[in-house]
Amino acid sequence: MTIKKLDGKVPEGHVSEKWKNHKFKMKLVNPANKRKYKVIVVGTGLAGASACASM
Repeated sequence: MTIKKLDGKVPEGHVSEKWKNHKFKMKLVNPANKRKYKVIVVGTGLAGASACASM
């Protein structure tokens, strides 16, 4: 039996600083390297359409 460990990818630091740390370390997707990523949007209606349009 193989045991798998789940990784929540929670940013380091105190709870009040986690969002700031995540935004600071986050890699942005610009038009030059946008084609390297594949995204599947699951959803319909305005939320799904908005997500697809922004991608």
